[in-house]
Amino acid sequence: MKKTFTLCAVLLLALSVSAQKRENLFIRLGLNVGASKLYHNTHFQATNLVEVYEFVQLSHDPPESYTWKDFEKDYGLHSSYSQPRYGLNLYLAHKLFPVFLNMEWMSSSSSYQKSMFAMTLGLGKDIHPIDMDFFFSGHVGLKRVFKDSGFGAETITFSTSKEARERLATFYNPSKPLGAQSGNLLALRVGCGRVLGAAERAAVGAELYYELDVTNETVRQSRMTNFGFNIYFRFDLANTSF
Repeated sequence: MKKTFTLCAVLLLALSVSAQKRENLFIRLGLNVGASKLYHNTHFQATNLVEVYEFVQLSHDPPESYTWKDFEKDYGLHSSYSQPRYGLNLYLAHKLFPVFLNMEWMSSSSSYQKSMFAMTLGLGKDIHPIDMDFFFSGHVGLKRVFKDSGFGAETITFSTSKEARERLATFYNPSKPLGAQSGNLLALRVGCGRVLGAAERAAVGAELYYELDVTNETVRQSRMTNFGFNIYFRFDLANTSF
């Protein structure tokens, strides 16, 4: 999967670079801010959070009287939560073909304090229904998350109540408790935007996105599936118009 994704990305870059006319190549740098909700659906009893449960259990007499359900209730465990998102993206596309490559350096959907680097290869286009400054966009593709630094201990910590989160954060920081911090996602984005200025070298817009984690569960049981919205401001870097 990694080799196929990399090969396709290289082919798209080669196609763009070899374009006979420079105006056929779109290179756009975007500033993004928004929020998303992560649906990680972790089986907490299969993680080392069980060690925290066993430690808390010792304070009860007898320890067996404190069940896992009691622990879930006391610590407010939940399998989804929301986070703000912000970061940069570099979007490459070709005017004649509805293919694109999008590289992202964003805050993690697990923790706004950590970063995530990913690349999406797929089909999509900005559509101007009439000769106006407004446009609509639709993109679908395979997203490869190379590293999500917030996925792991932070995912578990943010899945607890506020009181428990503050306590866990002081001592609970295991190494990759949910497994791999990389994965494959099926990504879908739809949105609209408006071109700015007479030169049409910049645009603002908003989009909704849904990313379904299709990583094999033998590699990682917890999911990176998330749904959110994004507001962006994009610059053209190739002397082409929006």
